Amino acid sequence: MEVWVNRHELKHEPLGTPKELIELIKEGVDYGHYSHYPTELGDELRDSLADFEGIGPELTYVFNGATEALQLLFMHLRPRRVIIPIPNYGDYLRLGNLVNAETRLIEYWGRGDLVSSLINDVTPSTIVVLSNPNSPMGYLIRREQLLELAKELGRRGGALIVDESFMDFVRISESLIRDALNHDNVFIVKSYTKFLAVPGLRVGAVFTKAGIEDLVPTWPVNSIAEYAVSRYMKHAHGFRELTIKYVEEERSRVLSSLRELGIDYYESMTHYFVIRHKPWLGEELLKHGFLIRDLSNIPPLTKGYFRISIKSKDINNDFLNALMEVMQIKY
Repeated sequence: MEVWVNRHELKHEPLGTPKELIELIKEGVDYGHYSHYPTELGDELRDSLADFEGIGPELTYVFNGATEALQLLFMHLRPRRVIIPIPNYGDYLRLGNLVNAETRLIEYWGRGDLVSSLINDVTPSTIVVLSNPNSPMGYLIRREQLLELAKELGRRGGALIVDESFMDFVRISESLIRDALNHDNVFIVKSYTKFLAVPGLRVGAVFTKAGIEDLVPTWPVNSIAEYAVSRYMKHAHGFRELTIKYVEEERSRVLSSLRELGIDYYESMTHYFVIRHKPWLGEELLKHGFLIRDLSNIPPLTKGYFRISIKSKDINNDFLNALMEVMQIKY
């Protein structure tokens, strides 16, 4: 995961960890919840996440983060072929290799008909896996396109996995979670620790009509995470709105500065976006105390593609000042 790094402590999300959630974590420790088991199958957390998403708990399955959820889903479905529209989250390719599936990487940049781009490569026992919003590019696929893709996959004996780990950063949600009731070949995976800025707690979920209860470990999350996050989720809609409002305002300001500096970037619906410049940009910024994510290991991206994220205003200002210095030196 990329961050902007300087000499100050950084948050993993623009507004940082909600204070109420921090207090609940401390409370869970003070009450000694670490001394007993969490609920079996994470039922307390399961109920709270289902309420947050507006669906029933019978469609909700809790896991120790989205990565574990994805891996167990791949092992459960055992696809013969995995189709990944690229650029996309790099771990999908690893998971395809893990289950010895034939992997097809198909370029899709968020424009044009998604179904026609992918469907000719679908055979029986195929999984299409993608992130929405896309990681790393930040584009958003319309819900109608994904539902059409799910329908076509169903006709051909395939399944759709949609990773919605960054959906809570987007105002116009295109989530399929509430559609899970109507499709038995659709699996929505979501991480909650990105949005809440607590990646160390590892809270993820799968939403699906397919019965996957046997996939869930007996204790899928730890006691402190279950205690704190399950109690916080009733406040999470308000925090989500604050986050989105801040991201929209600050993103506009940062992108305006990038344009003035002559930095090319890709439009994004999220708090992160991809920029393209000379490969030396990352090395020069590192000299100023900033590390930006080099995306050259994500096909088909090459050297010179980087991802940056919206942080606090102070950190954003420091970054933009450093970027200005680098551009002046180089040009």
